[in-house]
Amino acid sequence: MIDPDEKPVLQSSFPSPRSQQSRTWNAVLDLYGVLFTRLNRAMIGHSGISLAKYDVLAQLDANPEGLTQGELSRRLKVTGGNVSGLVRRMADENLLARMSAPDDRRAVLVCLTPHGRQAFQAAKAHHDTMLGKWLGGIAETQLSDICQQLAELRARIEADQEVSDR
Repeated sequence: MIDPDEKPVLQSSFPSPRSQQSRTWNAVLDLYGVLFTRLNRAMIGHSGISLAKYDVLAQLDANPEGLTQGELSRRLKVTGGNVSGLVRRMADENLLARMSAPDDRRAVLVCLTPHGRQAFQAAKAHHDTMLGKWLGGIAETQLSDICQQLAELRARIEADQEVSDR
């Protein structure tokens, strides 16, 4: 019989040292999947704002002068098509406004509406509360160490990509 309280043991068919590298990759994916799913569900249930919408609102809140859809796409690390559809739906909900960019009439500038700013502030409070609930029991120094290690890992991967691109 399987003990429901027993922690699963990760077994890998990869030889060492790749096994630890694969376990690290899977741990990052697992954590992201759990946090994203739970936070997205909590945000939608509380404020009707998905994490995708929240990320757009957060970018626009940090840039009150607005951002072009192209810049928004780069900052969110998603395709222009994804941003276009999301921006259109959010404009329909009066969360943001679209207009021609003053310096380039071909570009679309996106700004928060007053309703969008209020929605973001309410969603941000819930977002922060949920992260505090899930991560608050971890010491600040440990969270800082994790962030530092992830930043170093990202920098190594990006540096390797730059070398590969040459």
